[in-house]
Amino acid sequence: MSTWLMEQTVITSFFALILLSCHTRFLKHLGAHYTYMLWAMIPMVLLGSTLQNYLPALWTTTSLASIQHYRIIASETVELSSGLLANLYLKYLYLLGIAYFAVQLIIQQIQVRTLSKQAHKLAIPLSPIGVAEVSGIHSPMLVGFIRPQILVPLDFKTLTSKQQHAILAHEIYHYRRGDHIANPIAFAITVLFWFNPLSWLAYQRFRHDQELACDAYITDAMDEPQKIAYSHALLAYSQHAPISMLHTHYGDKNILKERILQMKKVHGKNPLAILGLTLAMGLTSVAINQQAVAGNSGETAKTKQNVIYPVTRIEPHYPAKAVEQNLNGYVQLQFDISPKGKVENVSVINSSPRGVFDQSAIDALQQWVYQSSANGAQGSQVQLDFVMHEPEANVERIKVSNH
Repeated sequence: MSTWLMEQTVITSFFALILLSCHTRFLKHLGAHYTYMLWAMIPMVLLGSTLQNYLPALWTTTSLASIQHYRIIASETVELSSGLLANLYLKYLYLLGIAYFAVQLIIQQIQVRTLSKQAHKLAIPLSPIGVAEVSGIHSPMLVGFIRPQILVPLDFKTLTSKQQHAILAHEIYHYRRGDHIANPIAFAITVLFWFNPLSWLAYQRFRHDQELACDAYITDAMDEPQKIAYSHALLAYSQHAPISMLHTHYGDKNILKERILQMKKVHGKNPLAILGLTLAMGLTSVAINQQAVAGNSGETAKTKQNVIYPVTRIEPHYPAKAVEQNLNGYVQLQFDISPKGKVENVSVINSSPRGVFDQSAIDALQQWVYQSSANGAQGSQVQLDFVMHEPEANVERIKVSNH
């Protein structure tokens, strides 16, 4: 899992950086509609790279044809690393971040549900979803995943009929375009990579582009007086509308100026431009992912087809007794891999010094998880090299050699 996470962090960061750094050009040449659609590249890349990594393993039937070598380096903190922090620190820190955002999301959902129960439904002809007014909010918003509805503040009725119509049309377009589904997906991806600052910058830009695209669609057929009325409604509801995790807010003071300026522009609707750009970025993602996999394995593509690689690898403890005696050594292990990737039937083939590193190597290997495959693998072998000091820079940490 950690290997996959790091690979996908590189890939998603690459695309997020492109979308962020070239955003102004995309907006100018493609328009708000297609600039917003470009953000679909990130979940598409994630899905594609995941399938590329794991689907071929489902019909892998050959066993490992080589001994994989892994080097374990001792350090001054070896006694500390032999405890809880070595195996669980980063993992638990990552999960703690996930849990924090999950709790925040639950709290927000409870608040929205409470508001929805207190809301008073309004009779809006031809609206495909329910509209209700409620106190405690300062901007119209589309809420709900399974049963979405539009909530409006109590002062909504004080607006002119044109402003009311424009606001409702804006939120209804969010619904018809599926933004109430896109937002949870985008937020889930952001939380998955919560440690990466680019993820949060990309998520914020995605949400802003979502509003720009809605504005472009709604104001496309408006005349000048209608656009002015629409802008006044934006101004009225942009003072107290922070960006939420999932829900669409009509107003957002952070991009108010940008939204008003975009209304004056003509937004292109050429599907060939977005199709070409999507294909180009998709092919780039495949190339990047192949390089990441190749760099991680140190193998050729031909060899990779016959080898199942670990997706979760636990570092063995460097025995304190070996550190005290300044001992280096190795342990060669044989084991089986179940179709689900679980390590089974671990046994020691050879070790040096005998009995010093054996149990530490066995304990670690039993926690490894390999790629899923149709029949697993029998008689797989691995060598764990225990070294007191980091080797020279030109010595590879992980290498694979033939029998």
